[in-house]
Amino acid sequence: MRSEQRKNERFIPRENAFAAIGPKYTKVGKIKDICLGGLAFEYIEMEGYNNEGSNIDIFLVGIEFHLYKVPCEVIYNIDVSAPYMNNKFNRLFSAKRCGVKFEELTRDLKALLKFFLQFHVTGKVH
Repeated sequence: MRSEQRKNERFIPRENAFAAIGPKYTKVGKIKDICLGGLAFEYIEMEGYNNEGSNIDIFLVGIEFHLYKVPCEVIYNIDVSAPYMNNKFNRLFSAKRCGVKFEELTRDLKALLKFFLQFHVTGKVH
């Protein structure tokens, strides 16, 4: 069995935590896990839209919390659609999971991210 390679402990965010990346927010979805080093989120991709971004926004729906233009690198972008669903809808839209690594953060961004991890998570990823 492979041991965990991550440097930072991962947390499960609240239900209203979302991320947006790409030109004009072409990828917007629910954050699945987050840590000081990066995050993973799931989104629905429309056919033909596959633009990567180098900045990500993190925000909470219904609460005034928004981290703007957090520098990042996309580490993976994988399909998580159910393989048995081979219909017209599934060909137009596909569920994706995107993992990003945060790049060099300013002191302010790091403080806001720590605030998020302290007050807007529901538990740890085991």
